[in-house]
Amino acid sequence: MAAMTSTLLVHIQDEVTCPICLELLTEPLSIDCGHSFCQACITENSKESAIGPEGESSCPVCQTSYQLRNLRPNRHLANIAERLREEDGKLICWLCERSQEHRGHHTFLMEEVAQEYQEKFQESLKRLRQEQQEAEKLKAVLMEKKTSWKNQMEPERHRIQTEFNQLRSILDKEEQQQLKKLEEEERRGLSIIEEAEDRLVHQSQALRELISELERRCQGSIMELMQDVSDVMERSEFWTLRKPEALPTKLKSVFRAPDLKKMLRVFRELTDVQSYWVDVTLNPHTANLNLVLSKNRRQVRFVGTKLSGSHLEEHYDCGILGSQLFSSGKHYWEIEVTKKTDWILGVCSNAVGSPFSFSQFANNRNVYSRYQPQSGYWVIGLHHKHEYRAYEDSSSSLLLSMTVPPRRVGVFLDYEAGTVSFFNVTNHGFPIYTFTKYYFPTTLCPYFNPCNCVVPMTLRRPSS
Repeated sequence: MAAMTSTLLVHIQDEVTCPICLELLTEPLSIDCGHSFCQACITENSKESAIGPEGESSCPVCQTSYQLRNLRPNRHLANIAERLREEDGKLICWLCERSQEHRGHHTFLMEEVAQEYQEKFQESLKRLRQEQQEAEKLKAVLMEKKTSWKNQMEPERHRIQTEFNQLRSILDKEEQQQLKKLEEEERRGLSIIEEAEDRLVHQSQALRELISELERRCQGSIMELMQDVSDVMERSEFWTLRKPEALPTKLKSVFRAPDLKKMLRVFRELTDVQSYWVDVTLNPHTANLNLVLSKNRRQVRFVGTKLSGSHLEEHYDCGILGSQLFSSGKHYWEIEVTKKTDWILGVCSNAVGSPFSFSQFANNRNVYSRYQPQSGYWVIGLHHKHEYRAYEDSSSSLLLSMTVPPRRVGVFLDYEAGTVSFFNVTNHGFPIYTFTKYYFPTTLCPYFNPCNCVVPMTLRRPSS
């Protein structure tokens, strides 16, 4: 193996080494002072040290001034540097070692040099294998990330499709309701017009018969003319065409497209709170003989005798609590109240205890003041089929306007925020009422009261 360690070779190597980068010259350029540099090195030096109007620079070795345009390629040094690159580390046989080409070169036995390189290669091999292991680990991590990323996509894709299908369903229902309303108005209008047509047909028939009779009398004998003349005269003189009244001329209500932004906002709000849906069941230990619970403890029905007399007594001893207790967090549940004419629902303080007794009614003749936040109740209710109320004011309940009667009501408790919100799920989740900014001093639980309406109220299963 040839090596460049002889004195002569060392001097030659010094001559073809760039003074700036200290490597063998690459595309060498020479300046007037005789010094040579790599083209890239001296070009960069010229940019950094250029001074004066002519753009002169100084030689990095002897500080002689030069201009970049006067630099000239040095082919001789370039060839020597290239030859040195080729010779270093070359394998040769013992005959070549004695040839003119390699005279003056230092050589070593391959076995001696091989040991050194063997050790270096082993170190490199160890490091590269570690790099390979790291690459494999990274590959596994990337595969895991890729799988995890893909796995996130499908549920999100399904959620997006589900929510938009629900929105389409809402629009479809709204469309069907509007078309149904239009068809009913069309049917009522046509019915009025058809009745007017029937009356006109009968009048026209009677008119033709009267005209025919008069023509016959005028063309016949005196006997025919004078027979029952007074009756015919009366019918002729007093006959008047009765024109229809109040015919439909214009639609009473013109369709207006729903506010999709508002619908979407309402739907999003309902979807957000439904993510906190808890599986609420009824606590049988808080019910009395007036109530009957289903086996799954999701339905309660009033079976007691309907009380006559004061409206205040209608709610006597009909309340029942949920089994779950809440002292933090966000919680949502839904109650089916289809066909019920009376109900009360919401949350109450666990400290309230069992439903109140008749003596409490006797002492407090205003049932509305009993269902107050001050008394530990955050509830709304329906009474006499049409009166929707929120029990918040200390002296009376607040009447609520309900464009669509709720068959299903959603209740959302945000304990830390101090809010209890109610949603009309039947009307796409439109907000009914919200108790806001309350401090809940105790644990809360769901509250249900079917009142003395025998139709049951039912707790929905999550996402049902």
